[in-house]
Amino acid sequence: MPFLTRPCGARLWYECRGSGPSVLLLAPGGMHSNSRMWARASFDAWSQLPHAGFRCIAMDQRNAGKSARCPLGNGWQTYLDDQLALLDRLGCETSLTLGCCIGPSFQLRMNSAASDRVSAAVLLQPIGMARHTVEKQTWTGLNTGATSHWFDLWANDMERNGRASRTELMQLEASMFGSGFVFSVSREEVASIHTPMLVAPGSDVYHPCAIAHEIVALSPRSRLLDRQWTDTGEATFGAIVRFLREHAASQPFHEQQTDV
Repeated sequence: MPFLTRPCGARLWYECRGSGPSVLLLAPGGMHSNSRMWARASFDAWSQLPHAGFRCIAMDQRNAGKSARCPLGNGWQTYLDDQLALLDRLGCETSLTLGCCIGPSFQLRMNSAASDRVSAAVLLQPIGMARHTVEKQTWTGLNTGATSHWFDLWANDMERNGRASRTELMQLEASMFGSGFVFSVSREEVASIHTPMLVAPGSDVYHPCAIAHEIVALSPRSRLLDRQWTDTGEATFGAIVRFLREHAASQPFHEQQTDV
């Protein structure tokens, strides 16, 4: 079973499936973001994309799934450092990325701070807090349940198992979810992102449709899927695969592997 060892004793589980251009998968599940969550998602990228000609890289974020008992770190930057370290381990100078739920917040941080590492990104059901008007259209999606949904259950588990104190967890919560919008980056940072992005809106209070619309309105090379992420049929899957293939030309081909 492959693990990536990080500073301060963190051990991150990952796995690769399929052959072709690499796609880093950033799973749904909030702070529980791990590869098993894909089976619960509307689109199981971990099972489906390897059959479409891609090498998919799944990882369990620190203190989620098999990457348990890791130091908390310093929020979004720590997660970004983990993700880039995994790409380095696998020899990926650049990669496609696909994320769902909290995944797009990870992706937007990477697109902003390490744009040279990402050739294109698919953002499914981005999380966030927004009420915004763009070009005389108003999208409402103020997510008042954000913190409890994405943080509290995970934090309670961490405290109950003696892996972090309540004070440490409250500090991490403020660092990660105290800024609003998509949490990991500001609106100004999203507006400066030139990574090609395909964005699929969510359709519930935890994944407000407004967030996807605002990301696309702000970022010059992003576009919206023409349906909310309640339609996961062949047309939607085909649009995602076409977008990834369109931006995969510069990616090296990787042979199938299940361990490194």
